[in-house]
Amino acid sequence: MANLKLDNTLAGALSTIVERYKDDNQFVSVENADKLVFDELERMGYLKNLSYDFSGNAIMIPTYKAAAYFQEENGAAIVASRNNKVFETFKETYTRVKGIGNGGAGNVYEVAASDGERYALKLLNAEAARNPSKLKRFLQEARYELEGRCSAVVKAVDLGSIGSGNEKRPFYVMPLMDGSLDGLMKRAEEFSAGALAEMVLTLMDELRPFYRDGNFHRDIKPQNLLYDASSNRLLLSDLGIAHIEEGYPGATVETVASDRLANFQYAAPEQRVKGGSCDQRTDIYAFGLILNELFTAAVPQGANYRRISDVDGEHAFLDRVVERMIAQNPDDRYPSIEAVLLDVEALSNKAAAESAARRALENVASDEVPMIRVVGKRWENGAILFEMSDGLQGRWLDVFRSYGQTSFCTDGFYLDPKRFGCSGSTLTVPKVGYDKVRAKEAVEYVGQVVDWANGEYARMVKRERQREHEEELARRRAELERAEKDAEFGSAINDMLANM
Repeated sequence: MANLKLDNTLAGALSTIVERYKDDNQFVSVENADKLVFDELERMGYLKNLSYDFSGNAIMIPTYKAAAYFQEENGAAIVASRNNKVFETFKETYTRVKGIGNGGAGNVYEVAASDGERYALKLLNAEAARNPSKLKRFLQEARYELEGRCSAVVKAVDLGSIGSGNEKRPFYVMPLMDGSLDGLMKRAEEFSAGALAEMVLTLMDELRPFYRDGNFHRDIKPQNLLYDASSNRLLLSDLGIAHIEEGYPGATVETVASDRLANFQYAAPEQRVKGGSCDQRTDIYAFGLILNELFTAAVPQGANYRRISDVDGEHAFLDRVVERMIAQNPDDRYPSIEAVLLDVEALSNKAAAESAARRALENVASDEVPMIRVVGKRWENGAILFEMSDGLQGRWLDVFRSYGQTSFCTDGFYLDPKRFGCSGSTLTVPKVGYDKVRAKEAVEYVGQVVDWANGEYARMVKRERQREHEEELARRRAELERAEKDAEFGSAINDMLANM
């Protein structure tokens, strides 16, 4: 609730500036108010179309209907604002639904177009509209976003103004987003730190044209990175204090060192001192703070900040990137967004190669080789049928049939694996007949051959696994050496190319 003191006279009331545009569910409380004063103001028409309640010695006026007064040179006071519920442009009429947020120079509302589709509308506040520099900055922001020069910057879809004369205030309309990175960071169950980091790096990649044209934002922070759920990506917004290289008639404004931030949490050192010079390295600093915060939940302060490797080994390679991004001296940072992304790619490849090499070292040939066992046996029609624990096929069956100790009888009874029947998981020894001695010999023989085959098969598999392991290890080591070389050389050569 905003509190405004008001003298208990009509003259005092008329000379007080009362101007507030905030969320619909808030009120302006005008204290020390005599109801007779407001009755007189209403009779004279100064509170026309305003809804308010009188309670005790205070007037409670809904802020979306708050009156703005100013005193003209001749001392006569007039109403200088309207309800601001409807915003009209040449092609559309937008009706305000609710407030979304406000900043130093403007307020953002959710609005509905005539077809019911929802948008976001940014309106320059009255005080800023009277400041030529802030007015030009707002128009520059609106026109750049309207042109859609960079796909990673929120695109304006309409432009207009309210009021007239000295009270004219511009606004622009843009798609209604689904929150910002600031909100996503509080939804850890839906968005992991790694996923959000990938979104931020993707945004940086898509902002290459923005920076390549000589632009830089100067106010990078999670609240200004809006989330588009339909494409699951982040977009850059709020170019209010950005340096835009493109000149616009009537909206060209020079970025000077005295233009300072109201919020210093993500400000680079050069933004904190008088006369500091900014460029895209200023934005690189802020992106570095954000990347580290995604994992550690804290914005780095000083040299002893909590690092990504302290909480997430998989993304520990980003520590080296962040450390350079947030260097105190701009000359020690990456010279460009491209250089950051190239280093991220090289270090990510190196980290992947190291991880693969570690896995290769850990995956020594296992002693566990699947074995086949006799799980049941029965006599049927003169043959012994053995039920095995697995199907009799492939290389195990080849080993089984290679057993060299065999015997046979002239009537066709053979103890030879090559002559046994195999179907699925059933092994058949034929010609046993009604002879119990042969039946016993068959059972003992099959057990002996199965044990031998299991041993031979296990030794063969282990030899092959060991050979494959050594080949994989050699390949991973080569990849790691190549990734390390690429990371070191790539960082150096990219810095050199960026400065040529």
